[in-house]
Amino acid sequence: MKNLFKIIYFLIVVMTMSGCDDFLTVVPQDSLVAENYYTSEANVRANTASLYGSVWWDFHSQFMWLAGDELAGDLYYTYDAEGQFYYNKVGAGNKFNNTGWEGLYRVVSFSNSIINDMPSSARENGVSEDVIQKALGEARYMRAVAYYFIAENWGEAPIIENATELITSGNVADIYVNKHTQSSLYRFMCEDLEFAAGILPKTDEEGRVTKWSALGMLAKVYVTRGAYEGNSEYFSLAKEYARQVIEDSNLALYDNFSTMFDVEANNCSESLFSIQCMVGNYGDGNSRNVNWSRGSRIADQTWGAGKGPTISLQELFEEHPNDARRKWTYMTYGDNYENMDKANGGYTYQFSYRDPEDLDTQVESTNGMLAHIKKYVIGKSADTGGQVGTNQDAGNNIYVQRLSDVYFLYAEASMGLSETTSDAAAVGYINKVLDTHGAGYNVSAPLTYIDLIKERRKEFAFEANSWYDIKRYYYRNNTAAIEYLNSMKRDQLYVFDYNSIDQEGLSTADKYVLENDRNSYIIGWETTDNGEWDGERVNNIVFNSSSMYISLPAEVTTKAPILLEGAVDYYSE
Repeated sequence: MKNLFKIIYFLIVVMTMSGCDDFLTVVPQDSLVAENYYTSEANVRANTASLYGSVWWDFHSQFMWLAGDELAGDLYYTYDAEGQFYYNKVGAGNKFNNTGWEGLYRVVSFSNSIINDMPSSARENGVSEDVIQKALGEARYMRAVAYYFIAENWGEAPIIENATELITSGNVADIYVNKHTQSSLYRFMCEDLEFAAGILPKTDEEGRVTKWSALGMLAKVYVTRGAYEGNSEYFSLAKEYARQVIEDSNLALYDNFSTMFDVEANNCSESLFSIQCMVGNYGDGNSRNVNWSRGSRIADQTWGAGKGPTISLQELFEEHPNDARRKWTYMTYGDNYENMDKANGGYTYQFSYRDPEDLDTQVESTNGMLAHIKKYVIGKSADTGGQVGTNQDAGNNIYVQRLSDVYFLYAEASMGLSETTSDAAAVGYINKVLDTHGAGYNVSAPLTYIDLIKERRKEFAFEANSWYDIKRYYYRNNTAAIEYLNSMKRDQLYVFDYNSIDQEGLSTADKYVLENDRNSYIIGWETTDNGEWDGERVNNIVFNSSSMYISLPAEVTTKAPILLEGAVDYYSE
């Protein structure tokens, strides 16, 4: 689905009441009339194509990884509003908190527009019921995925099924909707996904979601719901849904981890749902290549010099030094990548890189992690055949769920609420992922829950999964999950050992050698707020129960104060 259709907004109603458009995230722009648009199968498919691309931009461009990876303790970055996620200081005023919320409700709004406006118009125009139902399946799948992220980040939130009815009811009070309970959100997701699983096709050549996508997401939601509500029946459902995806789908694990996050793997056998990215306008592509790339040697635009894998994530990988996934997850000293900086024979990572013709010119500097992110970083336009643009728009898709996740979910569902599993199939599924992706080791029974979380952390690092894995851990065992978060050493970084290394009289060339010698660095504590090194541990990054949900954005609660009230059940029974 490379040539995405432009996103189509339907004019629901002209908004005349201040703030209601922001709350419901309905943005009236292109005033197409539904009955004149849904005239054919091609038009219906063109409209549902909008659900796969730039409608997700406000979520995936930053909030997705800020919450999923940085808040979770996998991604190091300390600057400004982005750094607040690392420091566990995300407040109601954080701008990315607001854009993440609005972005997800925009997906809900687009999905609702198709669910509510499309069927009657398409039927009047003679579109087949099969096409209509498939479109509804796609829209309800997308709405469920959006609500999954809403529930896991903010907890209680409004369920909006039909914004048109709310706005046109004539009752101003209807526009501002109570938050609904987290249990209501889970039930709502499951209903949408069960509908989608029953109607979506088993295959789609364009990279659209299928029956297996819906069953895979059902496995994730039911594992989460089971942990949150303490209901063992939900784990049984999750296990069966995961089994069906693994055994009945004919889908296969992608066998080359080194290219899994490049353009060539778009819509590969491992993709259950990927945000479709392309080079084009702002909002069309994958911004991680810009956000995470280290410097100008490997990127046309770059904001990632200060970002890297945390020390705790690196230490986890170092437990198995031959794990081939590590090199394709993050870069550190000596790693060579032939597919980047091709004009100069490939890129070899050094802690510090100076211009060979002028050693006084620093081209790349060390960061506090002595490493940078590789996953989703694909290089320059010249290195990728034009698959990287200048509008934060790389052409490699962004996985929301891949097949490996379902293999792991089967094992998690097998545990239920216990702390271990010896289920041979569960252990075997995890080992199949490890073998296929080149981990170089296997796990054995009994498999503990914390071991499962750690294995997931390595497999899905920088894919915005880790925070949600920790949330499920928290639902099962509040204290243990918080202890796990507080054990991550996120207040530590690598510091050049100025005290023990005498640099007096050293040439620039000699200093350059020291900059690239790991023995020149010590693991120290984060600097104080004023940026001065005082030799003492400064740990202001502490998690507790109040840290496990992000505050509702102030911009939203100011316009809709009802969201500050207690949550209500969405379902009457």
